[in-house]
Amino acid sequence: MAKSKKNRQKDFQKVKLKVGKKLPKGDNVTNLSFKTRQIKLTQRIKVDDGQKPVTRNKLSLQDLLRQCDHHSSTARVNAVCGLKEMWTTHYNELMVCTNVHGYGVILKKLANMLIDNEAVVRHSVINLFKMMLQKLSANRNDTGCSVLGGNLFTHIHAYMCCAMNHVHEDIKLDALLLFDCLLETFPTLMIQQTGDLLKNLVGLISAPSYLGSKGDSTTQKLSLNPDSKLPAMKFRTRVLLRMKRIFQEALNDNTKQTLESGSADKTFKQGTWSLFSDNPNSKNDTSLTTAQAANKFSLLFFGGSLELDDYITKPSSLKAFLNLSIPVLLQCWKEARASIDEHTSSDNLVSADSLEVMSLVMCVIQHMFVLCLSSQRRNVNSPSEFFPTVDPELLVKNYLTDFEKLFMNKFPYSVQVLPVVGKKRKRSKSNQTVQSDPSQSSLLALNLAVCDIMASFCADRKLKPKIEWMKKVKDYIVNFFRRSPGVEQSKILIRILKNVFSNSHVVAHFVQALKSAMKHYKSLTTKVPQKYLFFKLFSHIGQHWDGWETETQGPQPRCRYEHNADLCNLVKEFYQSLPELLLHVKQLEDNKVWLMEILTLLRHGNGLKIRRLYGDTFHEKLSEILDPQSGIMCTNDEEIQQQMCFLLSFSAPLTRELLVQMLCLIRRPQEKPVLPHRKSWSLVSHSIYNIIQNMKKNLPLSDQVLFNKITPEQRVVLSDYLRFLFSLQIGFIAEELNTICPESKKPSSKVWYSVDYTVQGDQWERHADIANIVAKELSTFYIPADTSHGFDTFSFIGTLEQLWKKMLKSRERIHILSACSLIVFLHQASLAHCVLKPSLEFYTQASVVVASVLSSLFSLDKSSEQSPREEVVWGLKSVVTKCLNNDSPLLNLVLTHLTERSQGSHSAKDWEKKAAQTAYDFLLSDEAIHERVKSKNDGENEMDTS
Repeated sequence: MAKSKKNRQKDFQKVKLKVGKKLPKGDNVTNLSFKTRQIKLTQRIKVDDGQKPVTRNKLSLQDLLRQCDHHSSTARVNAVCGLKEMWTTHYNELMVCTNVHGYGVILKKLANMLIDNEAVVRHSVINLFKMMLQKLSANRNDTGCSVLGGNLFTHIHAYMCCAMNHVHEDIKLDALLLFDCLLETFPTLMIQQTGDLLKNLVGLISAPSYLGSKGDSTTQKLSLNPDSKLPAMKFRTRVLLRMKRIFQEALNDNTKQTLESGSADKTFKQGTWSLFSDNPNSKNDTSLTTAQAANKFSLLFFGGSLELDDYITKPSSLKAFLNLSIPVLLQCWKEARASIDEHTSSDNLVSADSLEVMSLVMCVIQHMFVLCLSSQRRNVNSPSEFFPTVDPELLVKNYLTDFEKLFMNKFPYSVQVLPVVGKKRKRSKSNQTVQSDPSQSSLLALNLAVCDIMASFCADRKLKPKIEWMKKVKDYIVNFFRRSPGVEQSKILIRILKNVFSNSHVVAHFVQALKSAMKHYKSLTTKVPQKYLFFKLFSHIGQHWDGWETETQGPQPRCRYEHNADLCNLVKEFYQSLPELLLHVKQLEDNKVWLMEILTLLRHGNGLKIRRLYGDTFHEKLSEILDPQSGIMCTNDEEIQQQMCFLLSFSAPLTRELLVQMLCLIRRPQEKPVLPHRKSWSLVSHSIYNIIQNMKKNLPLSDQVLFNKITPEQRVVLSDYLRFLFSLQIGFIAEELNTICPESKKPSSKVWYSVDYTVQGDQWERHADIANIVAKELSTFYIPADTSHGFDTFSFIGTLEQLWKKMLKSRERIHILSACSLIVFLHQASLAHCVLKPSLEFYTQASVVVASVLSSLFSLDKSSEQSPREEVVWGLKSVVTKCLNNDSPLLNLVLTHLTERSQGSHSAKDWEKKAAQTAYDFLLSDEAIHERVKSKNDGENEMDTS
């Protein structure tokens, strides 16, 4: 307490306060406030243990996946960049099947981020998606392990559908980018496992329409978003473009499978979009995914999409998608047409903005109709029966009337070109290339798609469409051929012509279009792919056209046509061009399929008895076709050679020059002739049989009356055939024979022949087969006698005797091939089924040849002649023994010659005597010959005794 009053007043002085002022704090109050500083660690530095792949910042895959869920967009972008770095640097480790944290975990996390609110995050995710999918697509054959499990594509599919149904338009557009990436890298999966993707694409431009209590959730109407950054038409264009691409990939995959399979039956077993029923018990609604095609993506992505709805890979689903999408597409068409200026002078003018939408709408409907009319095999027991997936009558009933009103009213369409205001037109220089207008290509695609869709209705063979729109389509096609269509445009034109040809009520109205197609086909070269495409078209027409005056063979076509002279001439023109086409295709690489199809068509013409269509042209080109240097036979494919040889049996009579070419094909060069010869199958024998068949078909060899009325020209042809067969027998043509075995100036009356054993390559085995074939055909052929007209039995044996006598008469040397053929001929003539036998004079001369051959085989002097090969020696011994066993007169003559030779007749040398005696003993070593000789000697002894 203060001692004084003054100090006491100072301590307890009253503080005067003003209004609005706060009380000051006391001096003895403790200030409890404090400040801190925060340190944020977004990344953790770890020590690399060398076991797991990490980034440059020592972040593992688990760390990066956790950061993908961070609340900060910057952290999420950095995490995606880290995953990109991880993928590029440690690609091989992430692809190991036994690695738990592989690329499947990365793709699942990226799929979750497709609906991220930040655009920078989504773009980073899509870029990494593209990089990974492209790498996986390039190396899908190296990774076939699925032990890690997980339905990865189901996960990706679910989040992509969520993104496509998102509220924000940017997320929808980014989902379309991922859709494009999957369709580009793994089209097989996308076209097989479409799931809800197609329905979501339709949902992007439409929404269900509810009409009170009578509303139907399947009824669709076009949707309009006023907050959209893109105009409605442009947004629909992007969506329609994706629908077009997925259907286009489906059609391309179907075409690829057809070309690789090579036949219709294989196509329906392997084709992804062939839409046939694998299970015969469920014909109407069967999943069409084959095991091989499904594993392409499911093995790679550890499971695939087996739980997804195989949308439009079922016939019922395809019908449902038609009912869902076509009304929406027609509304898009009407909206695009409504945007056209109402003051235009012509209603068929289309603005550039509307043209793109209209073209895409028509292309989508076009592709769907092509898939609807794809063939489906219903009956496994009868593979030739094919039916469309969606009944054409159903398409006609549901869509023909609407399509006629909407599409054909102002067809064909033209693009509206607006002049540029305020700018001068620049003159195009002569050396500058003029770029094509994109709108023109869209316009062509629009008009062609309209033609294709309307022609698809003609697949209903009961349909009798209106002539008005058929005339419009026909006129447009005729004019389009003047533009020199490309490959894709040619495919559409061919499909249109095939559809109209299948309907007998329509084909007569499109004859002019078919003529234009034929003119365009003949103007193309074989090097351009359009040539083969149009060849397939006319091949189809030629095989199914039944308007011939002659009767057809085989199963009847599905529909009958009235006889149309113009169409008949068109098919004749195509058949007549085949021989020349055959020569041009021969010059191409990888031409086997095309060559086989041409040869099959030529055989088809023969089966229909219409050889007159191409008989003259084929025979005119036959010299070039059979050219031993550059003809069709020079190919290494035996199947083509076989078909070509078979056609010879149907052609006109072969001239001498053509027969000489066949001799060269069969025998030259000696080391490796053009026509191969094998024990299992011999093109040599096949060609000989077909030439003999040609002879019997073109010459009157059926009865004596016709044969005796043979014309001089036919006699020449017959002579040429016999000389050809005789040349095959002796193994050489006349010039070669005179060189090897020259004629002697002073021939003796009874000569002992020297034998030439020069044989190259497989010449011996080839000639043994030839000798058997020719000897059998010539010795067994005969025309029975006609006693009513006084005609005796005719055979070729007499003619062959004269040819052999002429060949042997003036020669002292014979080749082993000729000697072998003579022995084989004698054996065939000695058989019981041979009606006429050779004369005794011919037997006497031929026995000298047989004795000479036997003696030469056992000759002790090897200095003057080449030593025969072992297979030749054994073959000759077998042939001679077989011949002499069945022919006693010939055996007696041969033994007589060998006996005289062994006794020194004809100035024989010592080694020649020993060779003859050895040959004699060789014959007697055979039991059958020994018994025959013994019985003969016993009979002679009995006669002498008596």
